[in-house]
Amino acid sequence: MILFFPSCTEKDELTLPVNVDFMISISDNSSGDEYLSFTGGVIGVQKIGFEGKRDAGEDIFFETDPKMNLPQLTFGTYAQPASISDFDIPQGIFNYMKWDINLKKIVIDELNDDDDDGDDDSLYTGLAILGTYSYQSGVSIPIILAIDNAEQFSVRSFDPEGNSTIVLSVEKDYDAVLLLDPGYSFHSISRESIEEAETSDDSGTEVILISSEENEDLYEVLLYRIAQSAKVIVK
Repeated sequence: MILFFPSCTEKDELTLPVNVDFMISISDNSSGDEYLSFTGGVIGVQKIGFEGKRDAGEDIFFETDPKMNLPQLTFGTYAQPASISDFDIPQGIFNYMKWDINLKKIVIDELNDDDDDGDDDSLYTGLAILGTYSYQSGVSIPIILAIDNAEQFSVRSFDPEGNSTIVLSVEKDYDAVLLLDPGYSFHSISRESIEEAETSDDSGTEVILISSEENEDLYEVLLYRIAQSAKVIVK
């Protein structure tokens, strides 16, 4: 009698690594507000943590070394994401995926006044989302949401159809896109509130800056909405 054994057991298969490219982008203008548009942003990432619970096999948890020098990234819309880092994640059926993104302070050119001596902490932020606002008078002005506190975003993963169960197979590579939705976030803010916001003079250019120190009331609302609506699309 000759017995044939498979060369790879189910346990072994659940350890096979799948390449996942972790990326970032913003969604298209989901608010539908023609007077407000966003084109992208800049982010500094200090550390990334991942937690995954599989239908079979051990749960997965890892985090990057906080001393890892991840580059400052400029990102665009969902069609033009920027890659943050690649990860090898064991294959399997994941019923739950969560990413923790810790921000680090970076210098944002759009916030840097040439006349400043560079010692002002307001020049530093972890995440800036850039756009344009059109006043009812017809005048357009840059608008910047600058998340300048040491923030951590905890974001759940979904597939493109919105399902929380995600299958990773060793037979293909995947993109995991951290999707921010500033249009949704600003939709909760009345147009009057935006028009009443204080403006800053950035190297001779008027800009609506929303940060922890500028237009603080708007900042608190928008920070909550950005964190609430953020998600990672795995495809």
